Amino acid sequence: MAISVDTDKAICTRCGQAYGSWHSNFPVTYSSQYKGVGHLTICKSCVDNIFDTYLSECGDESAAARQTCRKLDLYWNDKVFNQVLQKNSNRTLMAQYIQKTNGNAYLGKCYDDTLREEGTLWSLGADSEPTVSEEVVKFWGPGYTPDMYTQLEQRRDYWNSKLPEDFEMDIGTEAIIRQICSLELDIIRDRAAGRSIEKSVSALNTLLGSANLKPVQKKQEDADAALANTPMGVWLYRYEKKRPLPEIDDDLKDVNKIRRYVFTWLGHVCKMLGIKNAYAKLYEDEVNRLRVEHPEYDGEDDETFLMDIMTDEDEST
Repeated sequence: MAISVDTDKAICTRCGQAYGSWHSNFPVTYSSQYKGVGHLTICKSCVDNIFDTYLSECGDESAAARQTCRKLDLYWNDKVFNQVLQKNSNRTLMAQYIQKTNGNAYLGKCYDDTLREEGTLWSLGADSEPTVSEEVVKFWGPGYTPDMYTQLEQRRDYWNSKLPEDFEMDIGTEAIIRQICSLELDIIRDRAAGRSIEKSVSALNTLLGSANLKPVQKKQEDADAALANTPMGVWLYRYEKKRPLPEIDDDLKDVNKIRRYVFTWLGHVCKMLGIKNAYAKLYEDEVNRLRVEHPEYDGEDDETFLMDIMTDEDEST
């Protein structure tokens, strides 16, 4: 059934929606394919819908965007798309990418120019189909598209790069990483298709826990490492500046004069070295206090001395 076209309105050739004007409803393009109107003949919502459909199939934003460009005869450039991915914007990826390729550097280019730059414009049939090595298929299993194998390999390389350099991969760790990568791909595909991802996310968190890669586990490991590597002097500084000791209670003060005792006998060393200071003075005073002077018995014989000692003992008893 043909759609009746009102020349006063812009109609999307995909969904049939009529708009009051091309401006703001259809992406601007300077491709020769659309030079008659200067816009895509497919509205912005349909362009995003095409992208989301491809993304749900392949799980790779770059591959989905390229396929969208191929379908709409738009110029494709990996570097431009990567620049768009790194920016935060309220607009969709395809809206940002199309605007970026409308710049002077890419003005008037279409998908044929992409193929010319890659040298594959005339590579038709099986030659243009990307090949997947037998080793990759053996690792991931059959049933994936070439783009999905590429995405899985990228995720595999990412997780392997997070392991220590001297880490020896065992069969258990390899199996966990394989499942993590597959689940990540499923989550991307289901989210793009609007399907529930709660079960997949829960399963992914379980696998991350098995591999000891959960954020909470990594934070605890980092905290333990920081605790073990902090010098004692740094801890003392932190406590002195941030949590100083309170004033000592009267019951806990130096009632036994331990401090004076240490300083007094430190004075002995000072006196030995000939150093005259407060410590040496404390030592001399203490020695004088403890010195015992025995009585002298001038002109008396031993018998008198002995009787004197015995008399003292009798009195003491």
